[in-house]
Amino acid sequence: MPYLRSALLTAVMLGGSHELLAQQEVIRRPPAGLAGERLSAYPQPSTQLGTEPRRFQQAAQLQPYGVPGSIALASQLEQPELLPPPEDAVLPGQQPFLYDALNQPPEITGSVIELNSDGTPKLGPFKSGFFQKLCLSAAWLGDGDDPADLGITEIESSITVALPAPIREWPLFITPGYNLYLTSDPGGIRDMPPQLHTVYLDFTWAPLFFEHHRLLLTAAPSLYTDFEASSSEAFRLTGKALYVWDAAPDKLQFVAGVLYLNRDNIRLLPAGGAIWKPTPDYNFELIFPKPKLGMRVHVGGGYEDWLYVAAEFGGNTWSIVRDTGVEDKVTWSDYRVVAGYERRLDGGAGYRLEAGYVFSRQVEYASGIGDYDPQPTFLIRGGITF
Repeated sequence: MPYLRSALLTAVMLGGSHELLAQQEVIRRPPAGLAGERLSAYPQPSTQLGTEPRRFQQAAQLQPYGVPGSIALASQLEQPELLPPPEDAVLPGQQPFLYDALNQPPEITGSVIELNSDGTPKLGPFKSGFFQKLCLSAAWLGDGDDPADLGITEIESSITVALPAPIREWPLFITPGYNLYLTSDPGGIRDMPPQLHTVYLDFTWAPLFFEHHRLLLTAAPSLYTDFEASSSEAFRLTGKALYVWDAAPDKLQFVAGVLYLNRDNIRLLPAGGAIWKPTPDYNFELIFPKPKLGMRVHVGGGYEDWLYVAAEFGGNTWSIVRDTGVEDKVTWSDYRVVAGYERRLDGGAGYRLEAGYVFSRQVEYASGIGDYDPQPTFLIRGGITF
């Protein structure tokens, strides 16, 4: 009898333990349909003590939703929403990411590069900030043994900054500059100062008043002097007014206007023509009085190499003091044809080397005393722009 009671007690305890295990499993595991993981079939109790054994469904048999449709599942609320990346984003391995317009990955936050029609990067003529460029150049017009010759060394420097006036699309370019001209008189009989100076402050406003229509308005108070003549005689105001129509962007522009040179021999000079770019490899600036024909010969990383031919109208008017102590004005003028090589960088920077021929040279004084025509000569010039 004691053995029977012990056996019954053991059986009851085992049966009870199986029921307890099943109940604990029900408590630990969520009902079928709420879990997204695979459920295993747990052992069934071998002894039934008045209860049905628990049957668990396999994951493949679970219904997609086991709760009313109006109730959102916790698994849906706990995960952040994944948005697709922009179409032009290229990420390593194409891994999805949480797109944030204010905190984009570096792969898609780089600056946009504009391209020419042939797929090469387009170089901008200006910089985006306050500082625009620093220009330095030097030219040498040779002389000979003829007393009628006149040698000139030209050294020019300027710096350009830009301000919105009043918006960025209507920039104001401010350019202070200084030019030095050293003259050489082989015959020693010409009454020409050994140094001539030009100091100026150029203001150029470029409003875009309609799409593809822009004005270029310039005023430049200047001093043209040998620093011996009086300042009132040396001061001159120069300027220009040009209208630019961008008829076919990156292809064709038309320019028309006037240059106010305020020189003794020329006060006003009409200016105009067309700038034609049939392809990115050619640039024809058919503009009077400074035409230029260029051909791109090489494209590299951030630069372009160009060959060109150009023509220009040289000279100016300066206030001087003659050897006799009398104040006068001297004007020299010439025509120049040059051929050159230029490397262009983004933002208007670069450097150039030129050689050319100078002809139709004239030296005239306001008094009419001592005028003469120097001999034609050659020109070598170089410049760099930062």
